[in-house]
Amino acid sequence: MKPIEKLRQKLLAQRRALFEQVARAADDLRWLDTNTHPETEEEAQEQSIARLLARLDERGNTELRAIDRALILIEAGAYGRCEDCDEPIPVERLEVLPAATTCVFCASARERDSRQAAAP
Repeated sequence: MKPIEKLRQKLLAQRRALFEQVARAADDLRWLDTNTHPETEEEAQEQSIARLLARLDERGNTELRAIDRALILIEAGAYGRCEDCDEPIPVERLEVLPAATTCVFCASARERDSRQAAAP
């Protein structure tokens, strides 16, 4: 099996697992929304759990979008190139983070820029 096909299979497996996780979180969140009213400490804790599930749901959806984008890039023959500098992303990085769209250097630069923009 070619490396790109192995990465594609890995992305598809991650997508399935994330989709199931997001679906479970959404179901749990719906149940909590319809079955709780913050009258007791326990119910307040359930609402905290609901907020956590909502954040997990949002994070999972973000990851799903990244995986879908990587799968589209594979189909288009453009997978594995940094979207910032257009250099190839090392296979070792893609094996660890198959949805990566940037090389380590550009990802670090983005993180640094993001931290600087958020600083007061």
